[in-house]
Amino acid sequence: MLTTPGGTPPFQRGGMGDHAVAMTAAGAVCAALVSRDRTGRGQVVSTSLLRQGVYTVGFDLNTALRFGVPIATATRTTMKNPVVSCYQDCDGRWFWLLGLEGDRHWPDLARAVERPQWLDDPRFATGSDRRHNCTELIGLLDAMFATRTRDAWGEAFDREGMWWAPVQTVDEVLGDEQMAAAGAFVEVPDEGGSATMISSPADFSGTPWRVRSMPPELGQHTDEVLRELGYDDDAVAALRAEGAVT
Repeated sequence: MLTTPGGTPPFQRGGMGDHAVAMTAAGAVCAALVSRDRTGRGQVVSTSLLRQGVYTVGFDLNTALRFGVPIATATRTTMKNPVVSCYQDCDGRWFWLLGLEGDRHWPDLARAVERPQWLDDPRFATGSDRRHNCTELIGLLDAMFATRTRDAWGEAFDREGMWWAPVQTVDEVLGDEQMAAAGAFVEVPDEGGSATMISSPADFSGTPWRVRSMPPELGQHTDEVLRELGYDDDAVAALRAEGAVT
């Protein structure tokens, strides 16, 4: 559903489904705890990677269920609202325009690219006109954006209140001052020092969380867990000898 016509499916990053389903499970557990407090009854909470995947693309699937037609996958040169699309600067760096409300943001974009006459141009004057002539308009914007750097265009967009965002590399994300200001990174204790890692996306004003340690190594706490379950040293050694635990 995310593949452009004739293209190949996008490469999946590690943990994309796992992270989302974990947050779903955490929210569901919290809801079950509220129910338990109100009713005195506990319950089993379950979810699955398959259900999470279906929910993630629920917009597409619900549209097909409700209206009986699949959502077409557009290419960047056929975006019906060219104010929401990605473009390249003169150095080949990408950025996104995020003018979700076409009629509201179109004047901002026209002024940012110094083409106020486009506001009265019959090809682009209304949302319907821009949809009908989207390929032509995107071509004009492509040629224009290729004349300056992304930073220069960013200044123009900011000046006109145009919503936009750079497409960043990993190094650019990690070095982004806004990421640090938003609390996206955390220092985790690691072998006498610390390691910079990605922070939890949730904060709590009354019960702030704290960093404890890096994730345990495979089998690091096996002995402690087994002893908590009542196994003595001989039983733990026997389990390890049988290969039942590591």
